[in-house]
Amino acid sequence: MKSHINRKVFFSMMVGIAVAVVAALLGAAAEIIGLLGWICAGLTFLFWAWVRYWRADAHTTRAIAREEGKARRVVDALIVGATVVSLVAVVFGLLRSQQTDVVGTLSGVLALVSVVVSWALINTVYAFKLARLYYHDEKHEFTFEQRQDPTYSDFAFVSFMVGMTYTFDAKLSSTEMRRVAFGYSLLAYAFGTFVIAVALNLVTSLGQSG
Repeated sequence: MKSHINRKVFFSMMVGIAVAVVAALLGAAAEIIGLLGWICAGLTFLFWAWVRYWRADAHTTRAIAREEGKARRVVDALIVGATVVSLVAVVFGLLRSQQTDVVGTLSGVLALVSVVVSWALINTVYAFKLARLYYHDEKHEFTFEQRQDPTYSDFAFVSFMVGMTYTFDAKLSSTEMRRVAFGYSLLAYAFGTFVIAVALNLVTSLGQSG
């Protein structure tokens, strides 16, 4: 399991680097190169992760959540860290989008897409984290209002609901889970605010270029 997780992250990184190298060889601007590389890496990871996890039943979800252990926590930390760092590339893209030319407009569009991909990565990471916390030693530190054991799609629903509404659609039953939910809500709010800011900036830039 650990090698599978590491391969998934490594392959996604290689895809992003390959796209960035191709863009550089084609003479793309630095802002475009960074944003394209991050978007492709993020989309590759999201596709690979959810193709595997989305249709997993409760038994498979429990088994995967228990097996991932510490290796998954390290990978999650790397993904969250890379996502936050990627916002630097978004800032440069936004600055470049102030110039009313083709590269400026493309930088603005890619900046918006990059933030959305980063937002999806954060929510995906927390969906996996919630699954681990739920099935860890069968403590069930939060509960769903259903008789069936939850699957990864249930955890994704909760995670993305927090990402969109900043509210936790499950009953929390431990201090640790409340801390996780609190930190996650703050991060989701920060990303939501950033998405709105990028969208407004893009609309303004497109209006000026028109």
